Amino acid sequence: MTQLDERKLDPAIALASLDETAPREPHRLFALKHGDCFAVADSYGDIRGVGDGFFRDDTRVLSEFRLAVGGRSTSLLGASLSQDNVLFTSNLTNLPIESAGGRPIPQGAIHIERVRLLWEDRLYERLTLSNYSQEHSTVLLSLRFAADFRDMFEVRGSTRAKRGTAHTAEMDQNSVLLRYEGLDKVVRTSTISFSQKPDELTSDRADFFIAVTKRSRKTLYVEVGSEMADVPDRDRFRAAAARARFGMRAKRRHGATLHSSGRVFNDWMERARADVALLTTEL
Repeated sequence: MTQLDERKLDPAIALASLDETAPREPHRLFALKHGDCFAVADSYGDIRGVGDGFFRDDTRVLSEFRLAVGGRSTSLLGASLSQDNVLFTSNLTNLPIESAGGRPIPQGAIHIERVRLLWEDRLYERLTLSNYSQEHSTVLLSLRFAADFRDMFEVRGSTRAKRGTAHTAEMDQNSVLLRYEGLDKVVRTSTISFSQKPDELTSDRADFFIAVTKRSRKTLYVEVGSEMADVPDRDRFRAAAARARFGMRAKRRHGATLHSSGRVFNDWMERARADVALLTTEL
């Protein structure tokens, strides 16, 4: 049976809801920043719309960004920031799920690496699925997204008597445009773009059937920006990562350096210098 036939056997799986009741470990928040943009997400890489989000010019342009595999949330293996604060990486694995054809996939068979960075007002993300089982699998990967375009004061708890107008989402083959017109008549936009055409795309969700043969991997690239650029791909992601790291090295060259005979102390100082460089904004 081919993977295409397998998918056709159960098309209803494309509408599977995210597992809202799945327990989540106590999560730490991770922050990325570049220029006037910053992103705050949990250890899973998820933005859940509380105090987190992707912000541009003090406006939250991405208030939800959540990943599910097989209609369920994932299990966390670990998360970290690179030493220079440029790359966020979350390592995840699947909970017990079913393939697109209904075959059970045990927990831990699919590894998901989620790598994210910010560069020039855009969020770049690379999702890599690796199949460590002995079976070919077609799995449903879902991304749920939203943009409430709330300012920092609202996100922190302030209440506004009146808000602007949220327009209907505009969908293309592999992107969604979210648009909001504020009371100041300024139109703010957020475009979520994918490296491949989703099998199902709505105003708040993208579903992909990813066919991963045994002992192989597949990669999906996602970008979030104010407007549509070129289609996300490996080259765009690598170029943005290289430029972001070069820019961070340039920032860290400013100011004094301190070295001691203690390795742990030196590591702590390097992390502190990276944190200061992250908070620095060119004016």
